[in-house]
Amino acid sequence: MIEGDEVQAGVLVSAAGRRYPIKDGIPNLISSDSLTKIEADTQTEYDRVAEDIYDRAVDWQFTAFLENEDTVREAMVDLLELKPGMKVLEVGCGTGRDSFRLARRLGPSGELHMQDLSARMVEVCRAKMPAYTRKFGLACTLEYSASNATALPYESETFDAVFHFGGFNHFGDLKKGAAELARVAKRGGRILFGDEAVAPWLKGSEFDAIVSTNNALFKADTPFDSLPDLARDVTVRWLIANCFYVIAFTKGDGPPPLDLDLRHAGSRGGSLRSRYFGVLEGVSDEAKALVREAAAKAKMSVHDWLDAQLRSAARRELDR
Repeated sequence: MIEGDEVQAGVLVSAAGRRYPIKDGIPNLISSDSLTKIEADTQTEYDRVAEDIYDRAVDWQFTAFLENEDTVREAMVDLLELKPGMKVLEVGCGTGRDSFRLARRLGPSGELHMQDLSARMVEVCRAKMPAYTRKFGLACTLEYSASNATALPYESETFDAVFHFGGFNHFGDLKKGAAELARVAKRGGRILFGDEAVAPWLKGSEFDAIVSTNNALFKADTPFDSLPDLARDVTVRWLIANCFYVIAFTKGDGPPPLDLDLRHAGSRGGSLRSRYFGVLEGVSDEAKALVREAAAKAKMSVHDWLDAQLRSAARRELDR
C-alpha cells in the first residue's frame, strides 16, 4: 500500500530472496534466525516495555539520580558536532527521547534515520515525532526502520554522524557492534555510543552496591576494548550520577599513522621500523655489550654500526 511517496505496507524482497515486511511505513529488516540469544531476549523485552514502562522507568531514573534530562542529553548530542544538512543515523532510537534533539540540529536539508532492534520501539518513536515536530519546528527528513545494530542495512560511509545511547551492552558482539557503527559513518564523521556502567573509581563502593542492587546492568564494565583502531579524538565521559559511560570518537583511516623510517639521533639509532621489524634473535648479552662498545668507538649509532657489519659480512659470504 502506497500513500503519496511512502510505502505504508508491503514486503521487501532481497536479492537473496529474503522477505522483510513493511508495517505502517516501517520496514522490519531483521532476520530472527540471525539474532544471538542476548539480542533476541533484548528485542522481546523492549517490545514488551515500549508502550509505557520504558518511559516511566527513564523518568524515575533521572529523578532518583537528581539529574536534568535535557542537560544530560543535549550534552551528549553536542559531542557529535552536528551541523545543518548532515545525514545522521540514530541506532537504538527507543521512544525518541534523543531523536528530536538530533533532528532539530539538522535543518530542512538534513536527514535523520532512526533504527531500533525493537520494531515496537520504532513504532512508538514514530508516533511521538509529530508532536516534537510541532513543538520544535523539526524540518529534516525522518526515516524509520527496525534492524540489527551488528548488521546495519546501510552501505559503508553513508552517514555524517552516528549516535547510539542506551543499548550497547546488549549487542551480541560489542567489538563487532562498535565496528559496525564506524563502518556506516563517513571518514571524519563522529560516532557516539554509551550505556550503563558505574564509573571505575566508584566500583566496589557502597554507591556501586546501592545502584547495582537496584539495577544489575550497572555492574557492566566500560567497553574500551570495543573501540576500533580507526578511532581518533576519543572523548570519554560518565553521565547520570556517573552510572553511564559515553564514548565519542572521530572516524579515521586504520590505526594512527606513523613515520616508520624517521631515524633516532641517539646512540641506539635506528627507526620504528628497524627496531620492530629488524630484531635479531639469539644475541647474547656479551655480544650486545661488545656491539655497543664498538659502535661508540666508531662514533656510530648501534643500528648503523650493526647494519654496516651485517651487510659487509653477508656480502663476503655471498661473494658480492
